[in-house]
Amino acid sequence: MDNPPFRFSTKKALDELATELNLREKIPHWDSMAGLSYTPGNPADIQAYLVHYAQLKDDDKKFTLMEMILDAIAQQSNERDFMNYWQKVKPILIEDYVIQEFTIHYWKDMTTQNFERSEMMTPLIRNLVSYLEWDGGGS
Repeated sequence: MDNPPFRFSTKKALDELATELNLREKIPHWDSMAGLSYTPGNPADIQAYLVHYAQLKDDDKKFTLMEMILDAIAQQSNERDFMNYWQKVKPILIEDYVIQEFTIHYWKDMTTQNFERSEMMTPLIRNLVSYLEWDGGGS
């Protein structure tokens, strides 16, 4: 599977999600961090992110919110919560593969050198990529 074309969070998606999820109050330094190499999430708000994601129709907002969801999963305080949320997100990544393809490939190459919480996430994402390659890209 080739690496997908580069995709990034749009300012419009970032601003709308910031308002809809009250992110400027919940995530310190939101405006200085959002939309850089990834968009930060708050691990305490992951369930609200998942509920909001299910209601979205806008692909740019789904793309941006998934970055936040994956970051929030990686920041869970224990493996049980991490795996619980991963099991909820994995089918979304498969279903919305066309939207999330860049995000999936971004996370599959994470190491502890560039993201300290990658030791659990990276193997799961790599397994997902293997599944998607076998299944023909989430079809």
